[in-house]
Amino acid sequence: MAHQRVDGKDKRFALQFYGTQGFAALPILLYMVIAAVISIGIRYYGMEALIFASVIGLLAGFFLCRNKLEYWASCVRGLTQFGNANLIFIFIIIAVFGKVLVAGDIGGGLLWIGLNCGLQGGAFVVLVFVGCAVFATGSGAPFPALLALVPIFYPTGIMLGADPTVLVGAMISGVFFGDALSPSSQVIHVTINSQHDPGTGRPADLVEVMKARSPYLVAIALVSAVLFFLLGGAGAATVSPQELAGMADARGLLMFVPIALLLAICVKTRNLLMGVSWAILAGVVLGLASGLMEPAALVSFDFAKQQMHGVFMDGVASSVNLVFASILLFGMIQIAVEGGILEKCCDFLMGLKMAKKPAGAEGIVALGTGVICCLLSGSELPTVIMFKDVVENIGQRPGISANRRSILLTAMATNIPAIVPVNSIFIMGSITLVAGLAGANPALPLVAPVPIFTCCFYPLMLAAVCFGWVVFGWGRKATACKPAIEKKDLVANNG
Repeated sequence: MAHQRVDGKDKRFALQFYGTQGFAALPILLYMVIAAVISIGIRYYGMEALIFASVIGLLAGFFLCRNKLEYWASCVRGLTQFGNANLIFIFIIIAVFGKVLVAGDIGGGLLWIGLNCGLQGGAFVVLVFVGCAVFATGSGAPFPALLALVPIFYPTGIMLGADPTVLVGAMISGVFFGDALSPSSQVIHVTINSQHDPGTGRPADLVEVMKARSPYLVAIALVSAVLFFLLGGAGAATVSPQELAGMADARGLLMFVPIALLLAICVKTRNLLMGVSWAILAGVVLGLASGLMEPAALVSFDFAKQQMHGVFMDGVASSVNLVFASILLFGMIQIAVEGGILEKCCDFLMGLKMAKKPAGAEGIVALGTGVICCLLSGSELPTVIMFKDVVENIGQRPGISANRRSILLTAMATNIPAIVPVNSIFIMGSITLVAGLAGANPALPLVAPVPIFTCCFYPLMLAAVCFGWVVFGWGRKATACKPAIEKKDLVANNG
């Protein structure tokens, strides 16, 4: 495309910046730097740091943008995209569901299982890993799953002698593994529908993608489970066996019924909001009918402080920081897109000599996906949405199949780049949730980002497998397709 420049402006892009269009990337880059300084330098861990960094980044970009009214309109367009707005509602509703489960004493049910089945320490951490994987498999959304499960598993695991850091690493690993196996995964469906065969124009095949990568993923999960078992029991039980027995309540197992209902509806409808809505109703009805919940658990009033409490209001309140951080992040992404940074990056990558060969193109796909994921705080779905077209253009030319491109894109969006301890929403979100739990129960220990990163065994090993896929070409010949030589053919085939 020819560059149309008028008075130093590139008219291809909705947003124009003083000096260089590169300033369209400033909000995200400044966001990363400030988050790193707060996390590493000041050692403050929490979603508030990401919110602060986002606001500073957005304001810096505003003052360097020529058309300032359009700048904020671009931020709003980032939120109004269906996928982004859908995530916001998911964060809110899943937080309410988590509060329903806690109010229904699911923790007491887990304690009962742990004490009666001998699942304590490392064995309980393995149960947490498997439980998070099952929940994420049904929900098809790893971070919302983590948001719901940390308040359930963390206090129980600590009481049963689990190592706090390994316990959080198991939860993060579990939601990634479960999402990778989920037929309703939002990430997988967006990915396979965005990657097409250059000859037929058909999208990637879900079944073939799952068959090709499942042996690797299951092997990684098994090794992870062994590590969680061996290393997860280093914690010290915070209460005596007698106190544990008094807190255990088999009736809390009734709260697994709403979870099962959620998973069934999500698998059938592939709609997490549909499943969570019915699961909340089921949890409330079962909780009240069994006596696990009092009506005050649903709604109560503090007239002295003029506040409302209960599973609904407390659930919404617990998601506020995450919602704010996500809204600001979506705005920064849209500014980068409308400022032309993504297009410039695509042009640069397509011009590299290594992009003409399968190994080089796969390396670019892996590295590019990883960088984007890091910049977007480990948000796997926005990463895929933002980079999917670049992956298709780069991968089609040297004959990388749509299935293999899908595998690389989803794997790179859910390994190390998703858990960078500086700004990962998975790590920072978990720390924020744990801090809230510790505020209510001082016996619960706090956790730090770098140790959590080292205990996320599943995504760490997945990164090693991705390295083997790209560098050693594991499975490349079996999935090769005819290269797309002409760019005009690419356009024609994608219709």
